[in-house]
Amino acid sequence: MSATAAVNPWSLGNSREVWGNISSDRGTSPERSWQVAQAGAEPGDFGFPVPSPEPALPHGTDAFDPPAYTVSTAGPVIAEISRTADRDEAVSMTGVKLDGSSRFDVFSQAPSAKSGSVVSIDALRADETAATILLPASLPPWSMYLIWPQRDAVRSKAFAINRTEAWWLGPDNAAAGMMVSVYGRNLSNANGKSASFIYVKPAHNVGRYVTAAAVNPFKVDFKIPDLAAGSYEVWIHNGHGGRFGWSGPLALKILGQSPWASQDREVFNVKSFGAAGNGSANDTAAIEAALSAAGNSAPSTVYFPSGTYLVASALKAPSNVRWLGDGMDFTEIQLSKSIASSMVADAKQNAQFEKLTLNANGKTDSRPLLWVPSASNLRLQSMRLKAWGVAALEAHDASGLYVDSSELIENGSFYGNSRQIFMSNNRFRMTGYGESVVALWGGRDFSMVGNDLANADETRDDGHGIGRFFVGQAHAGNMKNLYWGDNISHQAAPHDCNKVDCNKGEQICFEIVGSELKDGFKEASANTVSFSSLSPSSKAGGEDLVIVAGRGAGQRRHIISVSNNTATLDEPWSVVPDRSSRFALAATASQIAIYGNTFQGRSSYRQHDSDSTAVLLYGNVYDAIVDSNHISQMRHGMMTVALASTRGLSPYFLQYSNNTIADSNSGLYVGTTFTGSGTAGVWGGLGNIYRKNTFNNLAHIGVEYETWNYDGADYNGTVFEANRFTDLPYGFIDAYHLMWTYDGRFRAPPPRSSRKYNTVLYENVFEHGSAPLSGSVGFLSLQPKNTWLNIGSTWNGFASGNTGPSN
Repeated sequence: MSATAAVNPWSLGNSREVWGNISSDRGTSPERSWQVAQAGAEPGDFGFPVPSPEPALPHGTDAFDPPAYTVSTAGPVIAEISRTADRDEAVSMTGVKLDGSSRFDVFSQAPSAKSGSVVSIDALRADETAATILLPASLPPWSMYLIWPQRDAVRSKAFAINRTEAWWLGPDNAAAGMMVSVYGRNLSNANGKSASFIYVKPAHNVGRYVTAAAVNPFKVDFKIPDLAAGSYEVWIHNGHGGRFGWSGPLALKILGQSPWASQDREVFNVKSFGAAGNGSANDTAAIEAALSAAGNSAPSTVYFPSGTYLVASALKAPSNVRWLGDGMDFTEIQLSKSIASSMVADAKQNAQFEKLTLNANGKTDSRPLLWVPSASNLRLQSMRLKAWGVAALEAHDASGLYVDSSELIENGSFYGNSRQIFMSNNRFRMTGYGESVVALWGGRDFSMVGNDLANADETRDDGHGIGRFFVGQAHAGNMKNLYWGDNISHQAAPHDCNKVDCNKGEQICFEIVGSELKDGFKEASANTVSFSSLSPSSKAGGEDLVIVAGRGAGQRRHIISVSNNTATLDEPWSVVPDRSSRFALAATASQIAIYGNTFQGRSSYRQHDSDSTAVLLYGNVYDAIVDSNHISQMRHGMMTVALASTRGLSPYFLQYSNNTIADSNSGLYVGTTFTGSGTAGVWGGLGNIYRKNTFNNLAHIGVEYETWNYDGADYNGTVFEANRFTDLPYGFIDAYHLMWTYDGRFRAPPPRSSRKYNTVLYENVFEHGSAPLSGSVGFLSLQPKNTWLNIGSTWNGFASGNTGPSN
């Protein structure tokens, strides 16, 4: 794991195995550049898709004409790479032969230029597993960039930076006029909120551009145009990369009508069936009769005029029937007798609940208010679910769940292995120390936008939750495609450690620990791997193969089938593994964006040893972005955790960027924790980047770079760049068991302990500011085996540690 020798340490290039500080004064750059005289490449040469037939690019799209190089796997090869960076920002990657004399050719082209140019640069740091480069400041800003690794004029496949990546679509079944969103990364021009281009087409036919209704780098909304029912492709382009910048296709089924169409055609008024709605009469029989009649005439509506309707037994929700009231403050259905079941069940297909309150009234014997295990197209609109002390909703394998503009008073809901879940503009009011608003054990295609989380009644012990919007665990296999945007939390953390387990409070919490190191490798091809013994996964969401050590480390592929001990994968390896490779057979969480939220913990963040955290990415989490969030009053602002290298529990290629963390105990935790044994050589973190975050008024540590006492779970290629820390007693601390260090008496790790290789610190600022001065420390590293490169980062005003890393 040692890096290669240093060659000419300058800030834009050669700096392998350079320890300590490098001046931010770049001086003369040894990069070599040349114009591309004749381009000639096609998108297919890079594996980039384009719509067929290919449309003319929209006005304002950048010109992009890269060269057509011959590529070979005989030289250096990139296995995986971080995907977003501007000029003068770092890119981290894994691969083979990236060290030694290898260089990196970077193609870019100014938006209106007739031709582009290639610049050849060295890595900042590189070893046999990973490399980090710094994109030259001379490149055009926010362009698409292509990177080829090369040695002795032998180049391998190029990877793209800032290329549009569409991950998923939702809803993926919708009628003309409905709003649909594309989710992914690098979806907008210059990663802003303005331009993005949507193209909708039938397969093998021409399509049309559709105007985006709302744009951010991770989500683009558009309204389905007036098109005939059928199957369509959705393509998206962020304006960078010309013909090479398309992403798609995503499958969209346009319906002839909404799943809830015609439910207003026939209306059944419960009062016509004898319901009183006076808050004292038993209206069960009348409501059941109305529901039965509506079910027999579906699609239809059961109407509940203003009033309080008491029911003494569970109600069944027919398919294709809407329950409609006069408003959640005016119409209420209340359970009046204790039952050993949910208040409302079934709702198998195309059910709607709108403008009323369902009140379980504490009488469901710990069961959820609404039981919908396998519902499809279930819609809650302007509803109130009063489920104090229990879950509001439970689903296991549902598809198409829509909760909008509603209030859920609950202990939290369980969604199992469901898919296409959309929660928007809701108020979640937590009770009974409820675990989380949402719990997923697998599933995919989950979106949470514009919601508000708070405790139901802070004057009551049972009127608190423990601060979680979401908990994801991998009991049912992989989870994929998740988005949070514009959500807000208030006082969201454990409130009394004498009454509740304070090892909780992570507002977005991924605890992805379902994996094992897989031995018995026999052979691999581009898209298969054979073992001496391999069985199909028993988990509904399936599992991935992750290369956690050796050749090809950092790559993750989904297993689509297993036959004769051979796994067939969803896409080819960039670097085919060999006998040096180690695999984790893992249920994973991937393709996650957490953007523009406001997360607030409690003002007791200094006193309570809770795990209150805005975002915890723990274990097998990949391709996750945490961007532009506002975070305050946390024990730890954001956390990345690798653990149990005996099972390969490793977060790779994460990006935390543009976040603001204030008035908290510590800002950023990166490390290994919570296990007592490990496997040497297994990588705990690869390619993770922490960029342009702002931290202010921290009571403890800016960056906790924690080490534990076991082999393995080492980090490589971690980048901290352009972060700013002010008003804190401890800046960047690399030490042992930091999570339980309170008095500044930091400890060195034992000889057997996890390590951090090739950490790059680029132009970070740590200002002691108004924090207590006595005993304050700017930079401290107590793990002698860790290796560093500092370029222009500064520590100012601390009692010690103002010089940064040194060797």
